[in-house]
Amino acid sequence: MSKKIQSGVTGIITGASSGIGKALALLLAERYAARLVITARTEKALLETKAAIEQRGGQCTIICGDIGQDLHITEKLTEVCLSEYGSVDLLVNNAGLAVSGSIAKLTPADWERVFAVNFFAPLYGLYAVLPHFMANRKGTVVNISSIAGKVAFPGSVCYAASKFALTGLSEGAAAELSSSGIDTITVCPGWVRTEFFEKNAMADSKNPTKIAQKNDLKGILMRHVLSISSEQAAQDILQAIEKGGSREIISTLPGHLVERLKGCFPGLIASMSQLIPVSRDSG
Repeated sequence: MSKKIQSGVTGIITGASSGIGKALALLLAERYAARLVITARTEKALLETKAAIEQRGGQCTIICGDIGQDLHITEKLTEVCLSEYGSVDLLVNNAGLAVSGSIAKLTPADWERVFAVNFFAPLYGLYAVLPHFMANRKGTVVNISSIAGKVAFPGSVCYAASKFALTGLSEGAAAELSSSGIDTITVCPGWVRTEFFEKNAMADSKNPTKIAQKNDLKGILMRHVLSISSEQAAQDILQAIEKGGSREIISTLPGHLVERLKGCFPGLIASMSQLIPVSRDSG
């Protein structure tokens, strides 16, 4: 992709029925009349996103399916984008899955399911678009990782491990593919107010959206200091795409703080992590 997005940009977004994926799709449609192929598990929600994209001046094709159950959906997304719109400029690997639980309580099947969505689906997606990006010597891959892909805490080790893997893939791709004109943007959000926490059956006490709805001090801090909205996350991602070049985005004040502390004082973060109890809802 060129240093500035062109009107009519074409792209693929996974997990686009809600959260960051939906917010970015709407922003691309509004600003650049984007032509998008989007996917998620729920057809009704996808149709709602499609309608919103078209209302904002974009075009949209939906493919409903579970990307974790059928990794070859990524190939279909690329084929449809090429057949419908003639090119693929952008791949956004946004679909995510979390299974909370202590290592002792989780099963290998849990790990396989999480890695299928959080790591192997982005990997398959990259391989699907890579020939087209290489041939055109341009393209942008956006991998939505997490601050959990930088620091792992008790009760979320499975999720963190999958995001560590995605971060590693993303950083390596950035180093290797930049000379071919391919940008790789690694997004490591802290708390983002999305439906992700509710969809993954996480406790309200860990859900920034629920916490931010309260009018107590914790709610106020969550709304204004500790978390960001899906729309703000999408703005930050689009700004990075517009600038061009491969880069990493770490969002939210807690995200920046934890990442910096780990870099400067890894022993301190390790000691602090050991003090965090595995909550009942996480096994």
